[in-house]
Amino acid sequence: MYKFVKKMILCICLASAVLMSGCDEVEEEIPETTAETSVTERPYPVTAGSLIFNEQPESVGSLSPAITEMICQLGYGDKIIGRSSYCDYPEEVENKVSLGSAANPDVEAIIAAKPQLLVSHSPIAKKDITEIENAGTRVWIISAPNSVEELYGCYRDIASVFGGSPNGEESASDAMKPLFNALFEAQDSVDSFVYIMSPDLAAASNSTFAGSFFSSFGTNAAGDMEDISLSEEELTELDPQWVILPHNVSEENLPSGLSAVENGRIIILDEEMLERIERPTSRLDGVVDDILKQIKNSEKESEEE
Repeated sequence: MYKFVKKMILCICLASAVLMSGCDEVEEEIPETTAETSVTERPYPVTAGSLIFNEQPESVGSLSPAITEMICQLGYGDKIIGRSSYCDYPEEVENKVSLGSAANPDVEAIIAAKPQLLVSHSPIAKKDITEIENAGTRVWIISAPNSVEELYGCYRDIASVFGGSPNGEESASDAMKPLFNALFEAQDSVDSFVYIMSPDLAAASNSTFAGSFFSSFGTNAAGDMEDISLSEEELTELDPQWVILPHNVSEENLPSGLSAVENGRIIILDEEMLERIERPTSRLDGVVDDILKQIKNSEKESEEE
């Protein structure tokens, strides 16, 4: 994670430096290039998953709140003609036709809306896909990300499909830049942590988006463990220096012997923060900032005691 974020920030900084230096340099005569030495990347076709796009989709229906947000952030919100019943950001998508959800798509509404493309993070029943595709709409299932790297990949692929191949990397980097910067600042903020997701002490391992995302702050004590349900004894043995809790899980659910409990090193995710983690987009930079504030406030209180 650290290497990826560092690499992306370096690429963004280098690109900015090139642009800035170009403004100050004296214009020089550019030598003519021959057809053999000049290579221009064609915007299309673009391959995404098993689909090949020969041109920009003119209309899209989205059954994923996160994908809806990404499309709008990348500047293609005008292409959205239908959205899921859960899509509520940005506000302008709320007046679009409701198409149900990935689990329960409103096939009749989708066919009536006639989007060229239907996108979703979650799987759609095969019979529904067949009916939708037979009506002339292509279906693109974009794998939900399990890491920040994969989240970047979602932005890149969406930008490439709607803007052409040359646009993908640059647009994705621009969209993710605030999050990359925030994660860079968060590096090594804590020694170790565990994100407890439920009262039965289910922990997020690094194979989940949440576990991978929080590993930007420090070492995930849950690591790559397959069984995420911890007993009180197992959690006490791991003894993370910090515990991250969703707002609906009480500190009382934790064993009292934890160092994090004794030292008051508990990070609470409110409803909005939790939603952003469950539906990850680049707006996670706000979650990073909030967590860093909680860490600093906790450390300040410890120093004052």
